[in-house]
Amino acid sequence: MASYQIANLLDKMTSNDKDFRFMATNDLMTELQKDSIKLDDESEKKVVRMVLRLLEDKNGEVQNLAVKCLGPLVIKVKENQVETIVDSLCANMVSNKEQLRDISSIGLKTVISELPQTPNSLAPNVCQRITGKLSNAIEKEDVSVQLEALDILSDLLSRFGDLLVPFHDTILKALVPQLGSQRQAVRKRTIVALSHLLTSCSNSAYNKVIEHLLEGLKKPQNTSTIRTYIQCLASICRQAGHRLCNHIDRVMVLLNEYSQREDDELREFCLQACEAFIQRCPEAIVPHIPSVSPLLLFYFSNWDRDSDTGLLKGNNGENPEDFGNWD
Repeated sequence: MASYQIANLLDKMTSNDKDFRFMATNDLMTELQKDSIKLDDESEKKVVRMVLRLLEDKNGEVQNLAVKCLGPLVIKVKENQVETIVDSLCANMVSNKEQLRDISSIGLKTVISELPQTPNSLAPNVCQRITGKLSNAIEKEDVSVQLEALDILSDLLSRFGDLLVPFHDTILKALVPQLGSQRQAVRKRTIVALSHLLTSCSNSAYNKVIEHLLEGLKKPQNTSTIRTYIQCLASICRQAGHRLCNHIDRVMVLLNEYSQREDDELREFCLQACEAFIQRCPEAIVPHIPSVSPLLLFYFSNWDRDSDTGLLKGNNGENPEDFGNWD
């Protein structure tokens, strides 16, 4: 597409008529998806500026199209323009305007999904620019900002965890306190982000997180914190299980203790953790099978309570305790 055609589209995007803006943005997206399109430096600046402006358009359909333009745009423009896009989206993500925050968060996810994972790509620089801003956003008191930042950070760590190793300490400083958040949604998303980070972090950082969780489980805690820590251990094991094998003995002592509490939800989380340990650390978990088997059988669907004694009985009259001394 020639420069004058780009200029024509950009002019229509400033129209007072929302239909003109919509059609022009749609045409731009179509052009950006073509391999043949080449933008000179000036055209790049104008297109980037206009797409970012349209993220604040009063019409939702125009906004959505502008977000879709970001994907093909970041792989068509030079690195300095990608930096402009990322900086603007990060700034908008903590805006007082909820709609702008939401659309900018979607935009950041779109950009991250399109960044190439090839060596010497623009990904390292972009990741570095985003990471610090996301860590700051996570520490804010606005829950909606926290949730979006945690989501985006999870995407970033999932795709580019190795590139973020120099920033892992900063990220951990922002994430770990959120495990104690009063909001369940914040705690859950923190667990996801931590699990992704621990797949690529140093042994020192990994052990630091595990120690924090284990020490926390040893202290008197409210039930929601206990559940969160156990869920976090299970999630970490699923993502980076091989390294948790070294800590299984200590983990299982605590899990056995908490599984005895009269709290069905807590027991369920203990069971889920056991399942993750069995799948990812099969050798390390073997010595603990006798201690967890009664709990597993307690919830096994083929077991019922005896109507007279109230005790669990298997189809052949077995008791869970019969399975407690496996060799």
